[in-house]
Amino acid sequence: MADNTAQGNPLDTFRQFITDSERQWNGFFKEVLGTEGASSAMNAFVEASLTVQRMVADNLERYYQTFNIPTHNDLTALGERMKAIEETLARVEQTLAAMAPESAVKRAAARPKPARTRRPVAAMKSAS
Repeated sequence: MADNTAQGNPLDTFRQFITDSERQWNGFFKEVLGTEGASSAMNAFVEASLTVQRMVADNLERYYQTFNIPTHNDLTALGERMKAIEETLARVEQTLAAMAPESAVKRAAARPKPARTRRPVAAMKSAS
């Protein structure tokens, strides 16, 4: 059997390759992207991208208004209003529950349930 320790661990060789490769790529990108030209090109790209994004948003908003379609902001505002209404309703329910006399609650709970006079269909067929 061959001794693995004499040949070296293949994973150590792979790790060393990855480490050297990362070091070389980092040096390359630091050299290329560290220049004034690369910086100005990225700046111009970001500005153009933001301009296009703003134009698309404006055109979509006009389109939505033309066809009377709610926008994301409209739906968000509607959701916030509904949440406020639900919170107010919950407070009103709590207030009413606190004001209700307990005897009315007990009377409602003590009411007898109506008698069940109907039988299931299967029970009716087997009885006849």
